Amino acid sequence: MSQIAVAICLYCSRKGNASTMMKWFRILVVVNVVTMLMQAAFAGRMLSGDAHAANLHELTAKVLVWLGATQVLFVILLGRRGRSPRWMLMLSVGVLGAEVLEFGLGHLHHVAIHVPLGLAIFGGAIRQTLWVLQQKGAKLQES
Repeated sequence: MSQIAVAICLYCSRKGNASTMMKWFRILVVVNVVTMLMQAAFAGRMLSGDAHAANLHELTAKVLVWLGATQVLFVILLGRRGRSPRWMLMLSVGVLGAEVLEFGLGHLHHVAIHVPLGLAIFGGAIRQTLWVLQQKGAKLQES
């Protein structure tokens, strides 16, 4: 899935079509947040004793890291066209780094750090999603 997103991103970048790239970026950030909600649901099921949910929780963690990396690529290319503010790049890189850390902490079962970090990551992803969904047309809004 992430390879498809990268291919779309690079295709739009070559064609110079920033508005098409922004449409695909909107889809990407919404998919990212929905995947995070699924991740939390699997965590809840895991805590209630569902052994299969642990495997799904780990799988969605890997998907989230790939989505985060793809999101950073989109933000870099959109930023080069003046369609993304610098803070969005810093936030995207920060969320990606936190997701990698989150993955490691979960693998090592450091729940006391893993859970609050997951909430912080979700907050950052919601901020990104709200900004992206507010963007219309070719004008960049710094909000």
